[in-house]
Amino acid sequence: MKTTHLILLGIVAIFAVAIGVSFSSTASIYTDFASAKASGKQVHIVGSWVNRDEANYDPQQDLFTFYLQDTLQHVARVLYYDPKPTNFESAEKIVVIGGYKGDDFVADKIVMKCPSKYEETDITAGEHGLQ
Repeated sequence: MKTTHLILLGIVAIFAVAIGVSFSSTASIYTDFASAKASGKQVHIVGSWVNRDEANYDPQQDLFTFYLQDTLQHVARVLYYDPKPTNFESAEKIVVIGGYKGDDFVADKIVMKCPSKYEETDITAGEHGLQ
């Protein structure tokens, strides 16, 4: 191989390693509350909003607090230092991205999975005047 080919191959290899390291250090995994607490890392947790009457927004601290139940039925208090997201109540599932600080999960970001407005309904011939 020519020297220029080896140099180009080396540069490409360095960039590939740099990109791989960059993605692995910022990547966040989907998990449950128990595993998230044990890992101490930033994670994604999918869950359902529970104990709705205990949700609270404190405008003095700009802190929205609520309880989320993960897919393994663990419930944790979530702290989100921003106002309650729009359409939070109608979310079918909620994804919180963040990590544990003490006994509370501190969310840096909240993503809501809202139900589809195009739900299928069973309509049989003869219903609603259809013949």
